[in-house]
Amino acid sequence: YTCQRCRSHTGSGHRVVLHPHHILNFSQYVELRFAIDNGITLCINCHKTFHKLYGQSNNTRVQILEFLKKI
Repeated sequence: YTCQRCRSHTGSGHRVVLHPHHILNFSQYVELRFAIDNGITLCINCHKTFHKLYGQSNNTRVQILEFLKKI
């Protein structure tokens, strides 16, 4: 229930919209599309930022690890 990048979460009258993000990309790893351990939660702003930096497809575990360290 927390953005794994900026650590924002819903509470105290503050609402955060979270999006699931696939660690190993959705298109190449069909068998992992619904695996919980292949996903993390990002708030809508962090998710948009990730895809602006790294594109919409063929994203990698290295990219998400790099992205999480950028704060």
